[in-house]
Amino acid sequence: MILFHWGEVPLEWCDQRLIGTAAADGDYADIYSSAWIAHLRPKLPDECLRLGLQDLDAAVLQNAAPRRISQLASRQAYELGCPGIYYRSRYGHDLENWAIFEPFPIHPRGSKEIHEGDESLQKALENLGLRLRRK
Repeated sequence: MILFHWGEVPLEWCDQRLIGTAAADGDYADIYSSAWIAHLRPKLPDECLRLGLQDLDAAVLQNAAPRRISQLASRQAYELGCPGIYYRSRYGHDLENWAIFEPFPIHPRGSKEIHEGDESLQKALENLGLRLRRK
């Protein structure tokens, strides 16, 4: 069963999802920052060479492939005791992404059902070039 066609999200997708807000404590690793890249470069040279990469920079970390590099960057943050990582989206640096390691140090602030006309949903669909598909 195919749930998504390129460019379309079934309207029923909204029925089983919530939009929530929460606060998160801790010093998250900003893996695209110059300080983190300087930390990662000497830690991952062998893996970079195995993957055919000549250097490790923000472009490599932001690229969707090879995913192995971003996984290893996340592992470094975890091993240093960071509660998670922070990074800008490859779909636009004005979009923030947060990955929180378990057990998560978050404080829920509330949630609400997602409705077809929700402004946040509409903005996300627009940013990704998607639209809701009605039956």
